[in-house]
Amino acid sequence: MIVNLIKKYKELILYGIFGLGATLVNIIAFYLLRKGGISLIPSNCLAWFFAFVFAFVTNKVIVFGSTDWKSGKAVYELITFTAARLGTLVVDTAMMYAMVDLMKINDLISKVVVNIVVIIINYVLSKFVIFNKKEGLRN
Repeated sequence: MIVNLIKKYKELILYGIFGLGATLVNIIAFYLLRKGGISLIPSNCLAWFFAFVFAFVTNKVIVFGSTDWKSGKAVYELITFTAARLGTLVVDTAMMYAMVDLMKINDLISKVVVNIVVIIINYVLSKFVIFNKKEGLRN
């Protein structure tokens, strides 16, 4: 029974594992950049970039099983992944600004809360738009 559940939800489990990895990359990079004296928005954007690179490779290959790196499909995935992640970067940055600068919530606590929202949005976009198995969407 457990094996069947794991098989059934393999993609979601892998997304959770590697989403956690990307989140850790994001939070740790953000923390180190802030401790290094970098201001809020640049720290947030640089941390996003490191998490972006980690997430693209792991989502493409491991989570959604897309191993084609040479065709138009790979270009489509990179462009749509970048656009989606830039969109969630805007959400991330706006929420961080609102929570830290306007509501005066601790920046690390805010970063964790914001990442939960971003993870959900990113999964939906990755599953149904970017790495969608329907070939018609990528040709």
